[in-house]
Amino acid sequence: MQDCVHAAGQSAPGVSSTYACSLVIPTKDAGPLFKRVIAGLQAQTCWKEVEFIIVDSQSSDDTVEVARAAGATVFEIPAAEFNHGATRDFAVGQAGSNNVVLMVQDAVPDNPRTIEMLVAALQEVNVAGVYARQIPQPDADVITARNLNMHLTGRMERDSHKIASLAAYEAMTPMEKYVFCNFDNVCSALRKDVWELEKFGRCSFGEDIDWAERVLKRGYKVVYEPAAAVVHSHDRPMEYEYKRAYVCHRKLVSQFGLRIFPTYKSVLNGWYHMTKDDMGYIWRTEHNFRRKIAWLIKIPFLNYLRILGQYEAVKHIDAGTAKTVRGV
Repeated sequence: MQDCVHAAGQSAPGVSSTYACSLVIPTKDAGPLFKRVIAGLQAQTCWKEVEFIIVDSQSSDDTVEVARAAGATVFEIPAAEFNHGATRDFAVGQAGSNNVVLMVQDAVPDNPRTIEMLVAALQEVNVAGVYARQIPQPDADVITARNLNMHLTGRMERDSHKIASLAAYEAMTPMEKYVFCNFDNVCSALRKDVWELEKFGRCSFGEDIDWAERVLKRGYKVVYEPAAAVVHSHDRPMEYEYKRAYVCHRKLVSQFGLRIFPTYKSVLNGWYHMTKDDMGYIWRTEHNFRRKIAWLIKIPFLNYLRILGQYEAVKHIDAGTAKTVRGV
């Protein structure tokens, strides 16, 4: 199964300069945390100049009411119609500004200038998209916090990428291409006029990095701006971790040919070394004895599921039998 299907579609409405930017958030049962997100948004330096757009997938809680009370224009769609790429395309198409900020319902702005900094970076010459830094929740476990801080969206250094030569880009290794094209719609901004040339398209996962590679190949820049930051991390069930590893790596295999664990022998080797390192890290950094013991028991199983998900993604892509995964 392909993760993304690109389509030109109809041209979006013309943009105006009424707003500093348009903010888009897809929602579904956002829960109590959404009120913290809204509070963080309303504290933004440019909030009075932000057009607020919500696309909700049949929430059964008070998500829609909270959004409307905050001044959002809410579009409601059947839950079955939600698609990571197509739903965002619909929302961006409604935007009245050429500067479009995309966020998710559980990303809390870390400071009042997050949106301002994203939009400022978007004004730089030839920039198509900008993405923000992600900070772990204060109560995140030691492994989640460490992994997020070490990820591409946890860096403290600003970064800007532009393809100088398509031949040089194609000569990169799969991992180099992945790092070069990284982009994350947890909190990002894009130019609507560039989006009109390259929409996300129907995409079951990874619409952001797929889009980034295509605009980079058109000669635009993509910027990582750590001065714009959101608090965003999850303590997920182990079953979910397997599914996320599977769909994420399936995307990386199909887009870049990235195969980190191509054989079952590499799975076992990777599991051993990763678990050994993680158990040592937990022992040194987790000071609550009960949590320490719980994590020392959990981490071998969690690591195996994460690595197995990556291995099976490679196996299924190569065999043409990639499975449908829901809820990610």
